[in-house]
Amino acid sequence: MKKVAKLLVAIFILILFFELIAYIFKDSHNVKYKIKNKTNKFTINEVYKNKKYYILITNKKNKYSFEINDNFHKKKKIVSEIIEYKTKDALCIYPVIKKSNNTNIICSKDNKSYSYTRYKSELNDFVKELKHKKYNNKSWIEPSNYQNKIDTLKIYNKNIKDKTYIYIYNYSGFYTINNEENDRLKLFKKDNYNNTLGVQLNNYYIVPNYDQKHDYKDFYIINMTNNKVKEKTYKKEISKDSYINGIINNEIYIFDKDELKQYKIYKKGKKIKEVGNKENGVLYYDLEFKKENVYNFRDEEVKFKTFKDYISKVEKSTSLKYIRNNKDTYYYQTDNDNVYYYNIHNKQKVLLFNKRISDFILIDNTIYFINHDTLYSYNINEGLKKLVIYSELEFNSNNRIAIYTE
Repeated sequence: MKKVAKLLVAIFILILFFELIAYIFKDSHNVKYKIKNKTNKFTINEVYKNKKYYILITNKKNKYSFEINDNFHKKKKIVSEIIEYKTKDALCIYPVIKKSNNTNIICSKDNKSYSYTRYKSELNDFVKELKHKKYNNKSWIEPSNYQNKIDTLKIYNKNIKDKTYIYIYNYSGFYTINNEENDRLKLFKKDNYNNTLGVQLNNYYIVPNYDQKHDYKDFYIINMTNNKVKEKTYKKEISKDSYINGIINNEIYIFDKDELKQYKIYKKGKKIKEVGNKENGVLYYDLEFKKENVYNFRDEEVKFKTFKDYISKVEKSTSLKYIRNNKDTYYYQTDNDNVYYYNIHNKQKVLLFNKRISDFILIDNTIYFINHDTLYSYNINEGLKKLVIYSELEFNSNNRIAIYTE
């Protein structure tokens, strides 16, 4: 009996060991299951990949697509219940996720998906019902008034995420803003209206000394997390008639239209190197580097392409203003000012909101953008939030905003 008991213990330990190994090395799954409530039966297609869950919920007439940025210990079948609510023209659901409030209401009409923000005004009773059942979401909370002012800026510090640092160009330097404090960072003696060559590189912001009259040789390298500034003088000068091609592998590529030369700034802004000219051509990046004619870069401002464009296939009949991606998830705006979410696993776009926007920035799953004089953030789970109101953004929004999140 003792031998049998020892054998059983050994087998049990081996099973646990192999389950642990399987858990450690598991990086994806794709499962389909059904959930039934009082009125409807729903099919859930659940994809786990990139440490995220991509969920597509369907019934006979409706589709609901969303993702959850949480690995839930890589468990399967994380949707445990679906609570539904009918508006005048849509069926809205709240997917209950096991041991989590990390989801939001999503609606469907004519087999198309819509965010909570789109139907917000019609969902007050549904929100009350969900709150009564102890479910909560930040987007259901009405935004507060601004908390602070600096010069003419009105700042909603409470709406800014922890460890998020916002820089707003103000002609002589930057306003530096986070959820705890706001300040001014003065760099230039004279105002410079256009921030043509300022560029963010992770938590560093690199900008020329715009006080220089002709070509730029002196640059400022600013740590956005503590506002510390280092001055760097490059051996090569860059003319004022230059523009940024893009950032690849933490290296900045700049084209000088006067000199017909391309430069690479690297090692966190400490080094500069000529990488293109009339004789040898210049570098173009479209998922890989290749050589291009220098005059193409002179005649129009050429920007690098850093990801595969799935969205042009989805929106064949519509011109697109912005496309941003985070791995398998895309956010984009069409010419009618609709902003959509789309992931390549569910193949179902979601209308998030409608606003005329500029300076479209995507960090993880949060969009930052300017609408008229206001900087907003948007996240499917947290909704639309005002961050800063600054009247100058109404007239000049080009390259005014930089954001870093730790």
